[in-house]
Amino acid sequence: MDAQLLHQFSGTVEAIHAAALRPDAWTNAIQAIASIQKARRAMVFTPSTAPQDGGFVMTYEIPEPLIAEWGLRYLEHDVWTASAYRRNLVADGSVLQGSDLVATDEFAQSVFYREFLSKQDIWHMCTGVIFDGQTPRLPTTVCAVYRSRQDPDFDATDRMVLGLLTRHLSQALGTMLKLRDAQFRLSTSLQALDRLQTAVLLLARRGHVLFANRNALDLLKRNRGLSLRAGNSLQDGLGWLQADNANTQNDLKESIQAALANDPLQPGHFSKGLRAPCPGTQDELIVQISPVAEPDPLWGQMQPGALVFITDQQADPLLDEALLQRLYKISTAECRVAQELLRGQTLQETASKLELTENTVKTHLQRLFAKTNTHRQPQLIRLLLGMTRTH
Repeated sequence: MDAQLLHQFSGTVEAIHAAALRPDAWTNAIQAIASIQKARRAMVFTPSTAPQDGGFVMTYEIPEPLIAEWGLRYLEHDVWTASAYRRNLVADGSVLQGSDLVATDEFAQSVFYREFLSKQDIWHMCTGVIFDGQTPRLPTTVCAVYRSRQDPDFDATDRMVLGLLTRHLSQALGTMLKLRDAQFRLSTSLQALDRLQTAVLLLARRGHVLFANRNALDLLKRNRGLSLRAGNSLQDGLGWLQADNANTQNDLKESIQAALANDPLQPGHFSKGLRAPCPGTQDELIVQISPVAEPDPLWGQMQPGALVFITDQQADPLLDEALLQRLYKISTAECRVAQELLRGQTLQETASKLELTENTVKTHLQRLFAKTNTHRQPQLIRLLLGMTRTH
């Protein structure tokens, strides 16, 4: 291992072990693994168990909608995993390469590649087996790195490095799964928020920001009318959400307090939101705040009191209609209603914009609830936020 690679390897190992103690650090760890492997994408996941069935997924550069689609439609078509199991190659510490598992022609003709992987420009794969699933409470878990068809395949050095990193991952994940199970589940929850293409913040019950996903941090740095005000570094997490405009700040404070109070007799309406003007422009941000109703032991000291979604009008999240159709059979008309609700429009405003009656919009909304198995507008919005495509 040359000096430059050794230096990068040391940094990656440090990132992995830091993540064992800090759930929000897994994003950096998986990004570091992808970087040292010269991979465009990477995942640490349970290859035979989808998240909805008790598995987990932590990724780099793989959006949330594709994770959902994999779990719901393509897990059973994964020819790489099927071949590894069929040939008894799933063993602790082993490193497997896609080109060794499945012949090129067979792979190119597979449903898994044609309908799923090709959309992500994934062709080459190298996987380190972290746990083979034979130890109680340690499910089959792998770290997979991916390259495109234009990239070279993984070589012997790549395999050697991934094998070493896999051992460190087994220590970090083993610690969390055995001793900090709740903390591990928290890390996968934060990873899911980080994969969303909208800006999301978690507020503590005191109102300070516990966590902001990457899009939120990017937006709050761009002088768009909202920012983070630093607080006590030991008590106030990332700080406090604040608006540049004094009137907006008052409204924001009242909205946050109302969400944190979560009075069942005075519920706020999610679609109303709050409009925050952007300095020097005619643009505005839409802030939607939803209470987190019940305490969850999963969050421990990071127990959130509210979720904040921030939409930049100049970077509207666009629903991926094709994905919604595949996953939930949502019609074009229902998708248009969902898109307006995601933009923060009320039912009345949506009806006017789409030239529909308000009753028709309500009917579409009820069908959206039924098809997505959601029951309230905030639940629906949270799901839709994971179904957006590039702005």
